[in-house]
Order: sequence, then structure tokens, then C-alpha cells
Amino acid sequence: MEQTKMTWEEMKKAFPDEWLLVIDYECDKSGHLVAGVVLRHSKSKDEVYALPAPKTGMALRYTGKSTFAGLRSHATHDHTF
Repeated sequence: MEQTKMTWEEMKKAFPDEWLLVIDYECDKSGHLVAGVVLRHSKSKDEVYALPAPKTGMALRYTGKSTFAGLRSHATHDHTF
């Protein structure tokens, strides 16, 4: 089975709102994924993270919009003592 390298934009269009396991990948200077070969994809993160893992470098990414608020959410609260 031939594996085709795709750009990140192509991955987002082909697999909207899915988790991806990407091999043979390239990142830009900021560490953002720019291209690679999608080995697995699914709406379920568990399916993509399932073993066996490839014996090569891999990247795990989500093509949908992140709901993680992170430190921004924490920083908006007033923590005066």
C-alpha cells in the first residue's frame, strides 16, 4: 500500500475533526506540523493511540478546533490574597 505525503492543510480537509497519527513528518521552525503521511485517523483518540505503535517517529494531531483554554483561562481569574 502506497502512503502519500500530505500537507497539514490537506490533512485537515481530508480528515475534519479527527485525530491523526502521522509518520514521515516535517515541522517548521516553530515545531508546527507542515506535512507527513497519515498512518491512522479516527474521531476516537483511543483508536489512533492504540497499539501497536509504529517503530518510527510519529506525530499525533487533532484537525478540529481545540477546546483547551489552558493558562489563558487561569490567567483571567483574579487571584488576590
